[in-house]
Amino acid sequence: MRPVERARRDLDQATEAVRAAAAALTRVADQIGAEALEGERGRLAGELASEQILRDLVKLQRALSAAPDGSLPPDIEVLRKLPDALLAWARDRFGVTPHLAVGQELEVPADRLSGFILDGTLPPRGGLVRVRVIAPGWKRGTQVLVPPRALLV
Repeated sequence: MRPVERARRDLDQATEAVRAAAAALTRVADQIGAEALEGERGRLAGELASEQILRDLVKLQRALSAAPDGSLPPDIEVLRKLPDALLAWARDRFGVTPHLAVGQELEVPADRLSGFILDGTLPPRGGLVRVRVIAPGWKRGTQVLVPPRALLV
């Protein structure tokens, strides 16, 4: 009986080793899949931002909001909620959010003005510079995809 018991024990150990290796392989495959998905989401978010699609949706959102209900042609009136829906979809699906708000005023150290697309002439001195945001930027997590456009005040 000893050879049979030894064979069963060896088989149990081999089975456990295969099970552990399969679990490790599954974890690695899941991690590769998650990283690939995150990379694709990041690429698509960058594309939405760089192609100015997000900027155009915000402009459309503002234009539709400025028009009183019922004042637009029927084919346009039904599109009132489209910009909000697409911006929410981009936020939920890709993590894209506006970076700073139109009209927001900030005092920024002169050496950090590179984080903005600026309208106006840079002051000759350093220190704090006051800017007013005229178009939001876009970010994904902590990564700025498109810097906000600002006017030197």
